[in-house]
This record gives sequence, structure tokens and C-alpha cells, in this order.
Amino acid sequence: MKPISAEDVQTEINNIKGIKEREPLLKVKCFGNFELFAKEEKLVFKRAKTKELFAFLVDRKGAGMTAKEICVALFPEDFDDVKNSAYLRQLVLDMKATLKAVGAENVFRHEKPYYRIDTSLIECDYLSYLEVGKPEFHGEYMMQYSWAEDTCASLY
Repeated sequence: MKPISAEDVQTEINNIKGIKEREPLLKVKCFGNFELFAKEEKLVFKRAKTKELFAFLVDRKGAGMTAKEICVALFPEDFDDVKNSAYLRQLVLDMKATLKAVGAENVFRHEKPYYRIDTSLIECDYLSYLEVGKPEFHGEYMMQYSWAEDTCASLY
């Protein structure tokens, strides 16, 4: 039907080719406070630090991070590498179990020695902003995490 948009044409081409548009497994909200949703329900991890780990990996835009890099960011005042590494393993187990429960286990990747988020499987306001400038950025980014201040400053 008229008027037709480029998006409508691409959708029809994909239908002809048999390509189904994939729904994102998770929706991630970074502007304001960080929140994570699976099927419109807020995703709740067993530990609050697991949510922070997920947020940190989203902030890194899918880049792989080593355990040491993660521990430096998440535990800036604690220099006990052995204790932090053990705690990180617990956070990873919590993340894997929680994501598996909602059918999103493929979002989190551990390709030794790197941990990362597969950003192609999520819908994220921050990543959309970086790609196309939408949604608008109003100066608040993952406000509950101090390590996110650098990213917030760079978004200005």
C-alpha cells in the first residue's frame, strides 16, 4: 500500500528470501539506571553484582574482557585477585543460570580468556544511540555505576 518505505520493501524482500526478523532475546536500558528485560519482564539476578557485570559488558559494546579487567572495574578498592576471581566465577554462574532460565543463554559468551555480550542478540538504547543517534541521550547513563561515568562523559 502507498506510501511505501524502504523498511517495508526490505521486510518484503526478507519474507521472499525466507529470512525471519529475529526478536532480540533481551532488551537493555542503559539511559538513566541500567535495567534488563526478557519478554517485557524485568530480569532479576541472584546477586546485584551480576547485573553490574552484565552492564559492564554491555558498556564495552561486545568487546571481550579478561577476568582481571573485569575485576579492576567491578572491585576498584579491593586488590585481592584470588578472592575477586573466585567471586567473578560465582557471578558468571549466576548470569548463565539466569539467562538460561529465560532462553537467552547465548547472549553471554565466555571464549577463554574473554567474557563478552553478543550485542547482535539484544536490543539496547545505548548501542542504538551509537549507531543511529536514537533514542535521544539526556545526560544520564547507567547512573548506579561509577565506572560508567567515563562513557557518560563521552556521550556528550
